[in-house]
Amino acid sequence: MALAAKLVYPKRPVFVFVGDGTFGFHGMEFDTALRYDLPVICVVGNDARWNAEYQIQLRSYGSGRLVGCELLPTRYDTVAQALGCHGEYVQRAEELLPAVKRSIESGLPACINLSIEGAEAPIFR
Repeated sequence: MALAAKLVYPKRPVFVFVGDGTFGFHGMEFDTALRYDLPVICVVGNDARWNAEYQIQLRSYGSGRLVGCELLPTRYDTVAQALGCHGEYVQRAEELLPAVKRSIESGLPACINLSIEGAEAPIFR
């Protein structure tokens, strides 16, 4: 959707916010974005786990029965760089705005890999 938004609004910055698990499904879209000159900015909230599934399992089964929820603290920014895009690694809140500015100024598709703390997912009833 971010690539389509950039096609419709080529002069506006377009941001997409994903989790680290989601990046695993869509990371190669950076190749597409680069080939078609669509400089979108992807902010990856990286808590090194499938947090929604983690929270569901934690609530349903307890901490002793968590299965398959942990991920590595992968540097998704360097994945984007390897594809020829811009990448930023952010560990502290005060680093985020400068990283966003550099990402926009790069003129390339960009990945901001934002290290976050896993938090409890909301419960909808």
